[in-house]
Amino acid sequence: MTTKPVGTYLRFLRKQNGLSQRRLAEILGTVSESQVSRHERASGLPTILAALAYQAVFRMPVSEIFPGLYHTVELGIEERLNEIARTLSESLMDDSIKGFIAWRASRSVNWADSD
Repeated sequence: MTTKPVGTYLRFLRKQNGLSQRRLAEILGTVSESQVSRHERASGLPTILAALAYQAVFRMPVSEIFPGLYHTVELGIEERLNEIARTLSESLMDDSIKGFIAWRASRSVNWADSD
């Protein structure tokens, strides 16, 4: 049984650190209080600048702050890679894409072990 990943831990992190949405927006300097609210509810996507700012503030990878978004992106990548592999015959497939698909399949993502 698979469970749907949590959309965002942003609200939890903000509250855990005693910050209001307004104060967090002031710290970030790139988003408004209402944008923080939308990001917390996963009803709006943060810009790359805002996502990296959240990462800097909370000292946590963006993929852990927004696991639902990361999961959605990851599934899209997997689907496109599978489609490329299906549509290209082995003889016509570029060696670089064959190598990339094999390399990616052999790796498991575990950011916690990268420190």
